Amino acid sequence: MKQDVPQNYTKPDAGVPYVLVGLTGSIGSGKSAVGKILEEHGIPVLQADAIAKELMNNDPELRQAIIQQFGPMAYRDGELNKSWIAEQIFSNPAQRAAMNNLVHPRTIAEQGRRAVALANAGKRVVVCEAALMYESGGVERFDYIVVVDAKPEIRYQRAALRDAASVQEIQRRDAAQIPAAKKVEMADFVIRNDGTEAELRRNAMFIIMLLQGLPPRREMELPDDLDEDPDDSENDGIAPQNDPLAKQRRPQGNGLPPES
Repeated sequence: MKQDVPQNYTKPDAGVPYVLVGLTGSIGSGKSAVGKILEEHGIPVLQADAIAKELMNNDPELRQAIIQQFGPMAYRDGELNKSWIAEQIFSNPAQRAAMNNLVHPRTIAEQGRRAVALANAGKRVVVCEAALMYESGGVERFDYIVVVDAKPEIRYQRAALRDAASVQEIQRRDAAQIPAAKKVEMADFVIRNDGTEAELRRNAMFIIMLLQGLPPRREMELPDDLDEDPDDSENDGIAPQNDPLAKQRRPQGNGLPPES
């Protein structure tokens, strides 16, 4: 079946109002743990990794494109040869870009279709989780972006334990992504995950309560007293003019007072 791959990423129209949220974070930050907390509270989470895996294994057109790009070793016993592919893309920036160009647009399109179905089924908030949300483009389709973050040394140890890899290998993978500090800078909300599971749950619950009460961004009116000067340092919560997401006043939150 030929995929409908978008050229311009916009928020999928469900015909009903809903809030589309992007959930991301650097390797080992704990975004999947946050996703599970969201799901526990009735908020559906569409995982990009799971959708991409499904497409790479089941979409004939995508499978053929991957084989043409990487050769027959890309698949083994009918399934994507994940370890072999990982070696190719993390050691070769050109191959990594090629894979991203094949997979990301299709994954984004499928996330959009599923988000619309969930909205039409009555879900007011739908979350799309993706590790490479900024790298893959299309963040403008989201009403809000939530970034999960932790100190680098904590992230590296978590990911190394999870993936049975060395810290050096995790650092190499992390270096291929947009820096964590930049993701935090571009986020609407930040959830810190440097502490205990209870602390993470508390921080996530704070964001859940906010999201459940916020309107879709396109329907949110600016306050009358919004200062038009983007350089006014007193305007906490107003995104910089050069941020592609800076269309509205953007609240910041992590379960704690905003950082200065």
